Amino acid sequence: MDTQPEPTLVEFIHYNTWANQQVLAACQAASDSQLAAKIPGAYGSIRETFGHMLWAEAEYIRRITGAPPQPPFQWEAGPSLAELSAFAAQVGQAYLDLLQRVPPTQMVHEEENGQFLDYQARQLFMQVINHGIEHRTNVTTFLNSLGIPVPEIDGWGYMFKHREWFAVQEGNVAGPGLS
Repeated sequence: MDTQPEPTLVEFIHYNTWANQQVLAACQAASDSQLAAKIPGAYGSIRETFGHMLWAEAEYIRRITGAPPQPPFQWEAGPSLAELSAFAAQVGQAYLDLLQRVPPTQMVHEEENGQFLDYQARQLFMQVINHGIEHRTNVTTFLNSLGIPVPEIDGWGYMFKHREWFAVQEGNVAGPGLS
């Protein structure tokens, strides 16, 4: 079934994919030992955090469709940043394709240990954004503590990177600045 996806939801998926790529690119400046170091108070190392985040993004698709995107590597092998980046792009595209077929109000049914839970797919669309922001914040905070420059990946950074999508117009204005 083809559906007309909600434009803001599509933009959130574009944002999530873009932000993942920006942070993965910043991680290129980290050494192997820095990529393997545990991030205090977070999921694990940078590699583990991105692996967890991307595995979860694929898992949310599986919950909706029954089949997750498959990475071109084995998780147990400890994928490189380049492999994680390629998989992040693949998962982002899978979400855009999914939004063409699945309305956010489609019901998702889960069963585990004799219990079941039914909810709308939009919960998983919301979760992919929230989960990504949380873990990218962990990674960028850690990179910053190492003195590695981090990209501006908030909504403003995304808008200024894609000015044409947001019809950005600039000029001189009297009054408070953006925050």
